[in-house]
Amino acid sequence: MFVRPQVFESGLPRKARPGDGWMAFPKVTGQSTDSNQVISLASILGGIYKRTGTNTSRTDTTDTAVNILAAMPDMDIGNSYMFMVCNQTATNPLVIAGGTGVTASGNLTVVALTTKWFMLTKTSATTMTLEGF
Repeated sequence: MFVRPQVFESGLPRKARPGDGWMAFPKVTGQSTDSNQVISLASILGGIYKRTGTNTSRTDTTDTAVNILAAMPDMDIGNSYMFMVCNQTATNPLVIAGGTGVTASGNLTVVALTTKWFMLTKTSATTMTLEGF
């Protein structure tokens, strides 16, 4: 579950907000099934999605915006969450697509043997955007 951390400013506690810095405690979640997959909520929240075992190009899709946002109740509209996708296949690219309510844009292809950052941004109470970096 995503919970907005508390930080201290001038000795007083407040909820963290964009620009406060990077706090990360990643967990790697792997997927080795040789078919297109839904990237689980646990994989997104863990921060690192590791893909192996494909014999051709694949497209993996995020969970739905409603499910992602339900796990991130402290997100405000305009807030973002970053996660990594590691494509550990020898020759096959992996494309990341947005699930229902997740609008994908930018370069969403993770070439073989590389890692790429993805950012989910809350755009409304029920929608998000997904961008690859």
